[in-house]
Amino acid sequence: MPVVLLTGCGVAGTQFHPGVAAQVGDDTITVRHVDQVTDNYCKALEEVSRTQPPQGDQTTPLRYFSSDFVKSLASEAAARQLADELGIEPTKDYQDRLAQLEPQLEPLKSEAQKDAVRDVVGANAYTDDVLTQIGAKELEDQGQSSASPDDQLAAGQKKLDEWAQDHDVTINPKYATELGATEPVDTDLSFAVSDLATKGQAAQVDPAYADALPGDQVCLD
Repeated sequence: MPVVLLTGCGVAGTQFHPGVAAQVGDDTITVRHVDQVTDNYCKALEEVSRTQPPQGDQTTPLRYFSSDFVKSLASEAAARQLADELGIEPTKDYQDRLAQLEPQLEPLKSEAQKDAVRDVVGANAYTDDVLTQIGAKELEDQGQSSASPDDQLAAGQKKLDEWAQDHDVTINPKYATELGATEPVDTDLSFAVSDLATKGQAAQVDPAYADALPGDQVCLD
C-alpha cells in the first residue's frame, strides 16, 4: 500500500506536522504517545524480568519496540474504522483476552506501565478479532464457509489493505514499517554511513549494535 513519507518539517501539500507518528483516516497517532508507550512497556518488561531467572543477553534497541507499536496502533485504528463501516463489533473472545491480561499486570507497580501493556496487547487483540470476523464474511461470500481462523485473518488483512489504499494512511518513515508488514520496511529518508549503523537497520537485533547504544536507547528485557 502507498505510504506517504514525512520529513522533520512536514510535507508540502499534506496535513502532516512534526510530532505525528501516523495518520490513519481521522485518527492521529503522535510521536509523544508512541514514545510514552515504548518507554513504559520497556519498564514493565524490566520490572517483570527482575523476578525471573536470567535469560542471557536480551538487550533490545527501543526502535524495534516503537516500530512494532506504531504498526500495532495504526493497524488498530484502521481496523476500527473498517469495522465501523461494516458494522462489526469485537467478540467475547476479545473481551476475554483483555480480562485474562489483568492478573499478569498485578506485579507492575506503575499504572502507566500497565496502561502501556494494555495498549499494545489490546491493539493486537482487537485487530485480530475484527479482521478474523471480516475475513470470515469475505470467504463465506465466496463460498468458503469452513475456512480456518488463519485463513480468515489473512482475508481480513487483505480487506484492510484494500481499505488503506482508499483512505489517508500515512506512517512516519523513521519507524520503518507499514500496515501488514512482517519485517522492517526501508522507508528511512537517511542512509547508513557506517557498518554499525547498517546493523541497526537489520530485521533482527544485532548484539553489537544493541551493546553500542546508550542505556536510554535500549530495553533490558
